Amino acid sequence: MGSNKKIKFAVVGCGHIGKRHASMIQGNEDCELVALCDTKPKSELGVEAYSEATLFSSIDDLLNSNLEFDVVSIATPNGFHEEQALKCLDRNCHVVVE
Repeated sequence: MGSNKKIKFAVVGCGHIGKRHASMIQGNEDCELVALCDTKPKSELGVEAYSEATLFSSIDDLLNSNLEFDVVSIATPNGFHEEQALKCLDRNCHVVVE
């Protein structure tokens, strides 16, 4: 990447695809996983490998937090993509949609 600044990611959706996104982000030296977001309780998510990431229970909580991130990766079921992407875009977030 040209600078020492890592790209900070938040992943919305902690199912199979979301965990794959998180794993790829975590494995890239130019990226940092700073947040995960899912409506399921933490005990049901199996996200122990991502303990450095702050966990949020809603996208609104994530977007209203003071946490700094550069990109939101949306990995939720297709029916949620548009609403979640628009919320992120309304906050001037960069968005990747699965």
